[in-house]
Amino acid sequence: MGTLLATRIKSRRKELRLSQKELADGICQQGQISRLEKGEYTPGSELLYQLAKRLNVSMDYFFDEQILNESTELFEFKKIAKAFISQRNYESLVYIYELEKEKNHRLSLSDKIYLEWVGSLVDFYFYNRKEEAIERLEEIVQSLDKSDINFFQISNTLFNFYYDTENLARFDLIKEELKAQVHQLNLNTIEELELSIKFNFNLSRYYWLQKNIELAIQQVTATIKLCQDYRTTYLLADLFLLLGNISKNFSNQTEVKRYFETAFFLYKNLDNNKEMALTIEHYISNNFQD
Repeated sequence: MGTLLATRIKSRRKELRLSQKELADGICQQGQISRLEKGEYTPGSELLYQLAKRLNVSMDYFFDEQILNESTELFEFKKIAKAFISQRNYESLVYIYELEKEKNHRLSLSDKIYLEWVGSLVDFYFYNRKEEAIERLEEIVQSLDKSDINFFQISNTLFNFYYDTENLARFDLIKEELKAQVHQLNLNTIEELELSIKFNFNLSRYYWLQKNIELAIQQVTATIKLCQDYRTTYLLADLFLLLGNISKNFSNQTEVKRYFETAFFLYKNLDNNKEMALTIEHYISNNFQD
């Protein structure tokens, strides 16, 4: 059991790209994590509970040998799904989702939630089963603690779903809850950082669609700075494209063109999103004179 516990904690920590120090922060000493991962130390129930929360897994994950320790297939699925979601390639997402959900192996609680989340995106954006997608996520979110990172991810998706279906009462409620949650994130992990960027991008887009241009500019430029401060390109192309769209009717056209050119470069060279790169290239050639 000790060996399984050590292996599970180390594997899950690395999956989330946490250092031993980051995992231990506010919970225990880094040395305890080191000894635990070497199988030299068995934590008490309270410490194990805190570690399970930090790693977004159930307590059973550490001890049940029938629960797979993050299978290679699921790890690859997550990487591919992330790329398809970023590119809004929902047809391809449907294909890999249908393959994955038919597999019989047991998943950790966190992985089951992730697969359900992908399923809701498939329902909403591909099959146009919007109400079913919303109900699916609402059911999941009710079972999660607000401190769970999965709660934030699912709420962030509901934020978009509510707006796109014009369910403004629930949209306004969840918007305020998410703003409060974002301020509480420590951004110690890539997962937290990307969720923060995603929500701030969504909020920027919302302000723009509501024609609240001043707030939209403040929000999008602050989010671009966040990406630059943490040296991440996550959604950076989308952010520069949004900034170009926000400012194209009133700002200096040379500056606006630079925003679109930056988005084009990022889509083409970093995101490998050829469709968006070609779309922006066509837009630039039709709307800006050399």
